[in-house]
Amino acid sequence: VNTMAYDLLRIRRDELLIESDKYSLPDFPHTNDTIRNEWLTYRQQLRDITTQTPTYIVETGEISNITWPTPPS
Repeated sequence: VNTMAYDLLRIRRDELLIESDKYSLPDFPHTNDTIRNEWLTYRQQLRDITTQTPTYIVETGEISNITWPTPPS
């Protein structure tokens, strides 16, 4: 298991969770419950991303073999 790939994966995942924190607050003014639930699902998918097996590409310093969830629009 490539620990560097998992470390980078968690760093990026944590950044995305921080960026989307406001959408999970109970008082965020979503237009409806469907959109609220989409954000909650997206954030859960981010937390579950470490169940995938990333690959670290030494030449580029990037990770691959990860399917990132798409944030709601």
